[in-house]
Amino acid sequence: MVFSVGDVLSIEDKEYRVVGKITYRNSEDNCYWDEYRMVAVVGGKEAWLSIDETYNEYSISWMCYKPDLTGYHVVDRGREIVMSRMGNVDVDSGEAAYFTEYEDSTEEKIISEEVWSDGAEYSYGHYVDVTDVLFERSEPNKVSNNSSGYTSKGAKVILLVVPIVMFALIFLTVLMPVLGSLFLNGSVEKYLEDSDEYVYQTSVTGNEQEKADVYMAATMSSVDSVAKDILKGINGKSSSVQQNTEDNDNSVAILTDDEYCLVYMSDDNETVLVQVSGRKYAYTSDRDLYRGTRHSRRYYRRFYRTLGYNSDSSRYSSSASSYSTYNDTDISYNSSNSYNSYSSSVRQSSIGTRKSSGGGISSGK
Repeated sequence: MVFSVGDVLSIEDKEYRVVGKITYRNSEDNCYWDEYRMVAVVGGKEAWLSIDETYNEYSISWMCYKPDLTGYHVVDRGREIVMSRMGNVDVDSGEAAYFTEYEDSTEEKIISEEVWSDGAEYSYGHYVDVTDVLFERSEPNKVSNNSSGYTSKGAKVILLVVPIVMFALIFLTVLMPVLGSLFLNGSVEKYLEDSDEYVYQTSVTGNEQEKADVYMAATMSSVDSVAKDILKGINGKSSSVQQNTEDNDNSVAILTDDEYCLVYMSDDNETVLVQVSGRKYAYTSDRDLYRGTRHSRRYYRRFYRTLGYNSDSSRYSSSASSYSTYNDTDISYNSSNSYNSYSSSVRQSSIGTRKSSGGGISSGK
């Protein structure tokens, strides 16, 4: 099933005009599939038709903001490489992205997550039967370079280019360093959310409506590199950090003034996951780590009980503690461990950078 730019298709009794096409290869299994960028003949809304004839899977989807993945589970992930493209799409041959596909419990609805070099993109949709995808007619003369106003890898519309570029240059070179030094608070959650290196997976709800979010490292494959990346991302603003050296587990726990974070390997030992929450979640909730091993979970609890619980017991005195029946041992904490030292060096470097980035003469004369 192959279509061309300008073809009008009927999908589930609604007409769409093809304005672009991308052929991908999954580097994990070397399989190919096509994605067609379309606009509705009536209304002009953008949609994407995915045709995977290797696995006989067909779907239609629409771009969206970061979706809620509650009730969805991962069914596929890998690295997609653009093998060819045509029409109005914003990719070049050779470009690549990490993707994760999710299905709901009915195995009908789908959510897609793509992490490109310039950011993450999301879409939602559903599977369609191949008999519901019909060729109607060809109208290549009706396809323009700006068939849709939606922004995606298939349709990046540039408006007011010169003013935007000028403002961006001013912001990056003049305003951003100043604003960064004033407002950057070293939030792990904020760093993970904004960084292209991490993909949101799910949220775990604990007691008193406290929540922990879980992210997957998209490109880094070791706990060490992820932990150091996070410490650098928050300018070294950790209060305690250490790696587990017991139980053949290498999880790294990071405690800040307001958050608690664990970097750990997934239970299948294939991906690095990061769970982050406010400290109140750790104090009040006893929930399993998302796809974590029992050794990682044990360290998560022991580290917080040793280094965070005592101060938080007065901070959250009006809340019930999840440690009322806790009977495990404390960890042995070395404040001079390599991760604490790394965090301190990042923090000192950050402070020095901010001091020297202001106006005036750096020599002080």
